[in-house]
Amino acid sequence: MNSSCNCTIDDFKRSVFPAVYLLIFILGIAGHSVSIYVFFRVWKKKRSLTSVNLFMVNLLVSDLMQVCSLPFRAFYFLSNSHWPFGNVACRLIFYVFYLNMYSSIYFLVALNIMRYLALVHPYRFLRLQSCCRGPLVCCLIWLFVALASSPLLLASTKKGAEKCLELTSGNATVIRTLIIINDATLAVGFVLPLAIILWCSVFVVHRLLKPSPVHRTVQTSRKKACALVIISLGFYLICFLPYHIVRTLFLHAELDVANNKGCENSCEFIQGMRKAAVVSLCLGTANSCLDPILFFFVGENFRTFFAKMLRREKADTDNRRRSQQRAELQVLSS
Repeated sequence: MNSSCNCTIDDFKRSVFPAVYLLIFILGIAGHSVSIYVFFRVWKKKRSLTSVNLFMVNLLVSDLMQVCSLPFRAFYFLSNSHWPFGNVACRLIFYVFYLNMYSSIYFLVALNIMRYLALVHPYRFLRLQSCCRGPLVCCLIWLFVALASSPLLLASTKKGAEKCLELTSGNATVIRTLIIINDATLAVGFVLPLAIILWCSVFVVHRLLKPSPVHRTVQTSRKKACALVIISLGFYLICFLPYHIVRTLFLHAELDVANNKGCENSCEFIQGMRKAAVVSLCLGTANSCLDPILFFFVGENFRTFFAKMLRREKADTDNRRRSQQRAELQVLSS
């Protein structure tokens, strides 16, 4: 991100990236540990997972892979942009990060489609839940995203064995290649999934808000489900929309810098664009620690599990209290 204009933001990156990455890592590990435990209990009890739960498990795996790459990224910036792990590890960390970002997006798309089918086409939803198409869809998503992200393994980073995770300075050819990759990724990895999610969300909200002579408790459940659709769509837009817009603008600004046109702009503009890229990347990364919130609301097993756990804790507390009272009565009567 350095340039001949000398409008660097190294201090900003070294103060923002480590703090955000480590916070997301801690929250992500905590939230996904609970999710793993719940999924394990569900699988241990039923010895099988529904298509919805299978998509959530794959989303969990994707998020965990992304979360586990964050300490390496934080270490790099805490070490004054020093990468001691070699070029292969650098490319792998770079690849894994974006592989799991876009696999998460497509598993969110799959979950939204299943939610749409459950409300609008319930019989088709039941058929999909009972058949074995879930594993096939998961394999296709992983294969598609892995192949589509493979050019990132060949993308150059800064020259030098100790540099990583930063754009090659002043290399217009590399930046043009990244712009081509970004345009394809923007269309297939963000715009298309966003269109599908919006389409499903509109139909789901319309169905939920449609008046019907149902019991008040059912109406309340519909309102909660409608709120969930809005919240999940909000998470998607907050995390991924700024990132893809800013990344596109950032790459074109860096191409101008590499072509010696960037110096015509003010240094404040160039620094502002680079700082916006840092903030938007942090927002895109934050999605990996927000998904457990959706697990809790989308997965019926999660709500059932926590409801049983709370009832069990309340029962244990009542039993301890009654035992203590009986012991006190025995002491008083003796």
